[in-house]
Amino acid sequence: MMYELLRPTLLLRLLLTIGMLLALASVARASTSVGEVTLSIGSSQVQREGRSEPVAKGYRIVPGDVIRTTTNGHVHVRFVDGALVSVRPDSILQVVEYRYDPANPSASLIKFYLETGTMRGISGLAAQAARDKFRLNTPLVAIGVKGTDFVTQADAKRAVVLVNQGAVVLAPLDNACLVDGFGPCATPRARELAATMDGMALVYRQAAREPLLQPVNSLQGGDKITPTLFQERIGSASTATAVADSRSPGQVLAREAAALAEIRARAERAETPPLTNSLIWGRWGDNVRPGDNLTVPFKEALSGNRVTVGDGYYFLFRNETITNTLTNASGLANFRLESGTASYRDPSNVVSAAIVDGGSLSIDFGRNTFATQLAVTARSVGTQAVTASGTIDRNTGYFLSNGAADRVAGAVSLDTSQAGYFFSKSVGNGALMGATLWRR
Repeated sequence: MMYELLRPTLLLRLLLTIGMLLALASVARASTSVGEVTLSIGSSQVQREGRSEPVAKGYRIVPGDVIRTTTNGHVHVRFVDGALVSVRPDSILQVVEYRYDPANPSASLIKFYLETGTMRGISGLAAQAARDKFRLNTPLVAIGVKGTDFVTQADAKRAVVLVNQGAVVLAPLDNACLVDGFGPCATPRARELAATMDGMALVYRQAAREPLLQPVNSLQGGDKITPTLFQERIGSASTATAVADSRSPGQVLAREAAALAEIRARAERAETPPLTNSLIWGRWGDNVRPGDNLTVPFKEALSGNRVTVGDGYYFLFRNETITNTLTNASGLANFRLESGTASYRDPSNVVSAAIVDGGSLSIDFGRNTFATQLAVTARSVGTQAVTASGTIDRNTGYFLSNGAADRVAGAVSLDTSQAGYFFSKSVGNGALMGATLWRR
């Protein structure tokens, strides 16, 4: 009888204890919050510990959370160090790791994983103090930052990066650049993109040897990042300001479109008369590679011209004001080598001059294909043959080698009278690289 009387009391105590434990667990989880949702538009979810929860303004983000946005979903997060992240529609972003100690910012540890979709990130105090410990992974590449505001679009087949401020280092994931690592990968396939390289994007596609720099306005199909994504304003990392929720989508889009128009106007504005040649090679940076007597400074080449292809040092500029006959071109066109430049990077990363001895280039405008051979001589490796073939896009005049060991990327002038391409060839643990100009 006494046992029957005590059992409800024991049961009540047990339930109260469980409730208190759950409450304490909730408080503990809240105390590990590393960020807060400052804006949520449309339907978005956070996947946490095997369950999904709807996202609203004020939602607390903890390490391990996976943010999933739908077609109409858009989420902004402000992190504890002032960093800002915007997750665009149809995206999946995981906050893998976020450790920040205001007393010791250099010990910070941050990692994101963008499975698919688009995100914009503005570095906070943690990434600024510990750049070697910040990492954004995608299915194909690892991205490190240098005090940056950048946009990334990715999926299982490609990754595209734009930079608004600072610089990023993008490297394909491989045995030398592991997904478990932190910070930028310093591998031979790593490439840097800086905001000062106006209008350029860094693109890496599945199975490609290395990332490729391309003009933003040349991006097509799935690679294209719209002005809304590129110019989206989500606040200032230095002041950790909140998103201006009061702005309408129309106001945001108009402001972003105007900003992008200004970027394009700066890139297309001719400050000097157009160059005589339809194609010209420009170089990025002040340091001229040994043996380079072909390129001119980037700004000089840009005047009155537009970038077609580039690899980070060499950029091929084209005069876009002449008559475009690309779509009417037909038959086989043979080009003679007009000029070329080359260098050799040895296994110790020392660069020396090389010589382009001669070669051939043929473009079949009927079949949209090309083939080329080039003889390149370097003192330490002798004469090497660069051989490549691939396809040409008749609409743009751009051509790219297909999966060969020797990499070639170039473009034809709009009147098809000239062609140019840059090349790279692995030789042992070193590499030959250079650029060429051809004329019919």
